[in-house]
Amino acid sequence: PAKKRYSLTVDTGLSIRVMPSGVKSWVVRIPFNNRVSDITLGHFPEIGKRQACQLAKRERQKYELRAPNGYTFQDAYCLWKSLKRGEIVSYQSEKQRLDKYVVSALARKQLDDVTAPMIIRLLKPIEQSGKRATAKRCLMRIREIFDLAVCAGYVLHNPIAGVSRLFKAPKKTPRPSLPWCELPAVIDVICQNANKHLQLIFFFSLYSMLRPGEVVKLRWDWIKQDCLTIPAEHMKMKRLHRVPLTAYALSLLNEAKNTSKHKRSSYVFPGQKSSKHANSQILTNFMRQNSFFKNRLVPHGLRSIARSWMADHNVSYEVAEACLAHIVGSSVSRAYQRSDFFEARMQIHKQWDGFIQDCA
Repeated sequence: PAKKRYSLTVDTGLSIRVMPSGVKSWVVRIPFNNRVSDITLGHFPEIGKRQACQLAKRERQKYELRAPNGYTFQDAYCLWKSLKRGEIVSYQSEKQRLDKYVVSALARKQLDDVTAPMIIRLLKPIEQSGKRATAKRCLMRIREIFDLAVCAGYVLHNPIAGVSRLFKAPKKTPRPSLPWCELPAVIDVICQNANKHLQLIFFFSLYSMLRPGEVVKLRWDWIKQDCLTIPAEHMKMKRLHRVPLTAYALSLLNEAKNTSKHKRSSYVFPGQKSSKHANSQILTNFMRQNSFFKNRLVPHGLRSIARSWMADHNVSYEVAEACLAHIVGSSVSRAYQRSDFFEARMQIHKQWDGFIQDCA
């Protein structure tokens, strides 16, 4: 503050006025009809510089004047990243998809200048190239970014709220899998063509019904007697999961320990270096290279084989889904039903490993 009121120019048409009392106000100057009007936008620090620029931009646009720079798409994208990092399971893949297809084209665009036709022109070529799912996911995340921008006061409305109607729904095809009665043939191909390390990953994946990425990350300190406890942060659904360990499962683990090149590794299935786990795609790559599995079976399909076997052997729905670490029921029912059916699953795993050994 000074003895007299004074102003400091911040951007085109925008200044901050400082009163002797110490009150600081954002002011935008509007020349219109041979007159100059000063419009007060609010006080500092309640309104920050970026927000003041955005408000000034809206005021000047009313009079078709060149507006100062406000929030860009990059600003809204950074807000989305700060809120979604660690909160959604697919954060990394979603971020990579946005970086590749969206952010490179829109990063410097003013949020007020982004329109529905602009987004359609950006995403239609992706859809027409056959990547419908990619286009729909990009659109979903862009809509989410604008929703957050509206809540933060960056823009007044979401310009692409109804754009999804112009894009076709992606065709969903389940991952290939085989009927459980063909498991003997699958095991035969694995035993004849895969090395011991890969065989053990296959058999433990089959037995445990875990996802490929979860199997390779298993650690020895997660195993206590007849139970494998996987921490929530290492599971897809971010929930702690226990796998019952039968005598057969323990024999697989002992064999993995005895045949490992890195016996001091903390991982059950170490990679080339003892400090790292095996590649999550190791079994996938093997199946891709073998003609028997082509378009017939992928590692994730082992879970389908196990689930189908349980369905045909009268395993209750809730127990079978618990074996696959699926979340069943509404949030209300889960608030009451907190059992993971460990004892029941132990009996199922004993029957399941008996079938696996018969097939082998």
